[in-house]
Amino acid sequence: MLVLTPIAVEVVSAITSASNLPNAAGVRIAAVKTSPEGANLSAELVDCPFDGDQVLAQKGARVYLDQTAARYLDDKMLTAEVDVDGCPRFRLWEEGLN
Repeated sequence: MLVLTPIAVEVVSAITSASNLPNAAGVRIAAVKTSPEGANLSAELVDCPFDGDQVLAQKGARVYLDQTAARYLDDKMLTAEVDVDGCPRFRLWEEGLN
């Protein structure tokens, strides 16, 4: 299962709490295109999970994964940072790597 770093939890919580969306709002990660080499993923702010999404909830942060993204991200870690313009940037890591 995808692991969220503490900073990813903070960033996702900040994004959803700053929106005018309901309490169930979260960041949804979905596979746009897959190939043997990997998957192109998209992330968007949504009101609630879609049918079939895997739900990750941690300290108020909600991340929703479509089925393909959940399989691809099963052994990954999500971290985040906020750039100088205040835009969040997410990165994926193999678990155990820094």
